[in-house]
Amino acid sequence: MTYLSVENLSKSFGMTPLFENITFGISKGDKTALVAANGTGKSTLLRILAGKEVQDNGRVMVQNKVDIGYLEQEPELDPSFTIREFISQGNSGMIEIVQEYERTVSAQAENFNESTQEAFMKASSAMDRANAWDYEQRMEQILGRLNIHNLDQPISTLSGGERKRVALAFVLLDQPDLLLLDEPTNHLDVEMIEWLEAYLAKSNITLFMVTHDRYFLDRVCNHIIEMEDSQLYHHKGNYSYFLQKRAEREEIEKTETAKAGQLLKKELEWMRRQPKARTSKSKSRIDAFYEIKDQASQGRQESEIELNVSMKRMGGQILELETISKEFGDTVILDDFSYSFKKGEKVGIIGKNGVGKSTFLKIITGEEKPDSGDVKTGMTIEYGHYRQDGIHFDEEMRVIDVIKEVAEVIELADGNRVSASKFLEHFMFTPEMQYTPVHKLSGGEKRRLGLMMVLVKNPNFLILDEPTNDLDLTTLQKL
Repeated sequence: MTYLSVENLSKSFGMTPLFENITFGISKGDKTALVAANGTGKSTLLRILAGKEVQDNGRVMVQNKVDIGYLEQEPELDPSFTIREFISQGNSGMIEIVQEYERTVSAQAENFNESTQEAFMKASSAMDRANAWDYEQRMEQILGRLNIHNLDQPISTLSGGERKRVALAFVLLDQPDLLLLDEPTNHLDVEMIEWLEAYLAKSNITLFMVTHDRYFLDRVCNHIIEMEDSQLYHHKGNYSYFLQKRAEREEIEKTETAKAGQLLKKELEWMRRQPKARTSKSKSRIDAFYEIKDQASQGRQESEIELNVSMKRMGGQILELETISKEFGDTVILDDFSYSFKKGEKVGIIGKNGVGKSTFLKIITGEEKPDSGDVKTGMTIEYGHYRQDGIHFDEEMRVIDVIKEVAEVIELADGNRVSASKFLEHFMFTPEMQYTPVHKLSGGEKRRLGLMMVLVKNPNFLILDEPTNDLDLTTLQKL
């Protein structure tokens, strides 16, 4: 059964088309991922499917009685609610059923009669149909796994990551028929991601999602839709299978383009001889020539991020942490911790949300002071800190001007120096995009610009706090 169908869907942002005339369907039981570069409208497409945004052209058709759950990339929650009030609000069909059942139980206890008995039986049947009897148990499990414990905490006090987890819990609890997820693993720690992988992989839920976590894709999805140059390519398999098939397709395209190029040379010589007799045969050959010319010019335009920036020279001393301690209220982040970083070392920091990973990184750079202990940084160390919440730009500035504020000329790893405009091209910002205001960039494009702003200063000690959030797969693989 097809739950959702998209027919000739188009959407533009200003004068720039995001996607044009795309058609596909989502069938019951499919776990589908949409793969495309930043700025191609993945989040916009999800919003259209969820009914949150209107397309320019085309139709979205949803099977009758199919419930859709939608998790936004940056959820907007009512700050006047507590977590409990948000989760208990009446927008969730499952919660409405549970609340109605609880009301009929209370009504029977207060006044047992034929009317309350009939309401109770009706509510019980609804609980059966919705399979809602284990709702409280599932709510406790999901909230606990997502590290949501204080349900009386106001939404207004939550961080962006905490809001994402509350919104994720809300949409999972409702058990929709079709689940639309936009970057579900952002802000989740490793343990939470592993639980979410297992939950989605084992459930019968139908899934359509956008994520840049290739390992999550591999373990959860059985269908990949690739969107490139307004074309859709379907791959029945996980992400590894998709990579294999895409490489095969690109190789076939290169071969066909090369053959067309060779044939074009031959036909071009014939055209230059300008045959005088325009017979039907020669006219047919002329028409064929222009078809061959179009095919030969359709070679893939390779666009790849180049992270070939220079870095400042590094001396013998890198960074030493000696007996560092740090507390926030009752939370102990570091207790008498010592470590000496070595040249060329690549260190990963893992831990549950809220244990202080980002604070630890700020102690390294000196933005946060330890309660006790010493941080000894080498004289030649230049930090490049790519932050979890990204870099905040003046949204009205043009992309080119953002970079020029830092440097007009940038030195590359090979010693060559390039202009800010050329350096932007290394980061897949076309000349047209360079003169676009920042507010018109997608979330992933802003993150890529933020990464560029870190690297443009030629750091020799790079600190990456959640670098996989919102960067596209091409950028992540190169990074």
